[in-house]
Amino acid sequence: MANRETLTFPSKRDTWLVAVIWAAVVAMGFGIAAPWTARGFSVLSVLLTLLLVGGIALMLSTLYGTRYVIDGQRIAISAGPLRWRIDIGTIASIRPTNDPTSAPACSLDRLEIAWGDAYDTIMVSPADKVAFLEAVAARDAG
Repeated sequence: MANRETLTFPSKRDTWLVAVIWAAVVAMGFGIAAPWTARGFSVLSVLLTLLLVGGIALMLSTLYGTRYVIDGQRIAISAGPLRWRIDIGTIASIRPTNDPTSAPACSLDRLEIAWGDAYDTIMVSPADKVAFLEAVAARDAG
């Protein structure tokens, strides 16, 4: 594998989380329709609609847009509108975890990455953990 190759690893998605998010999207969809049928056009209806559409977009972009890209000597982590970058050379450890703390991961089958001088940590859930770990190790060795 060439060290210049860009590798993308989508997040593993737990079935229960997909179901919860889609249930929330459907409920929010009903929430969009309710003010329009009850009151017709109003500023409140428009604001509520914009808020709900934004919430739906955020949830779906996080669910389907969470990914981990290894490009050169960096891991770029994306989860909806949020972004992190980790220099592979600063990684102190990667260990398996199923810590349910909030993280850019759509599964509880996670890897905890510790990096930097202060050992910052972040949890990720690549669908193919073995390939992800191999790619990180190959970049760290190269």
